[in-house]
Amino acid sequence: MSGYHIYGRPFAGSLVAEFLLTEVGDAYTISFPDKEERDSKAFRTFSPLGKVPALKTPAGYIICETVAIIAHITDRHPELIPSSPESRDRHWEILSLLGTTMYPAYHRQHHPHYYGPDTAFNEMRRLAQVDQSVLLNHVEAMLTPYLCGNILTAADFYFYMMSRWDMKKETMFDGRPKLQAFVNKMRKHPSIDKVLASQPRKPH
Repeated sequence: MSGYHIYGRPFAGSLVAEFLLTEVGDAYTISFPDKEERDSKAFRTFSPLGKVPALKTPAGYIICETVAIIAHITDRHPELIPSSPESRDRHWEILSLLGTTMYPAYHRQHHPHYYGPDTAFNEMRRLAQVDQSVLLNHVEAMLTPYLCGNILTAADFYFYMMSRWDMKKETMFDGRPKLQAFVNKMRKHPSIDKVLASQPRKPH
């Protein structure tokens, strides 16, 4: 086969794969499998919980889990990560923090039914927002103007994607001027603008 294929959802976690492949100029196609397809035996052979995103590589094998997808793309395009060992360590530290803590905090707010009964939804969202606020303050302190200094990296695309899901956008930038500048700058980035314009439906 030629090029990549992304299994994703519009305006969801597959955005980062689109951002990065667009940024480096690699060809890809994308499909949006419905629940029936995601629950199928064939789909679950490579994504055992039926989750997206997943990335089919030009070699024909499929990778699931967002951080693993980012690792695959950056391994082939080292221009997406910092060059010095210390900065690379920081880059992967940031990606791990985003993937293991911030992403789940957003997921608990938008999809609390995965985590408990409806009587607990409000408290789950509140606690997730507490974690999220701590992390946003941490990001605010790191931005100079990007997460790894003045170099645009894969971590910036990943974090920008998550920032779009914030449920309290009216307060997200309170006391965080660097975060606001970062989000505004990333939204105007050509690769991001192109991908968002290509999504097949409006976000929620």
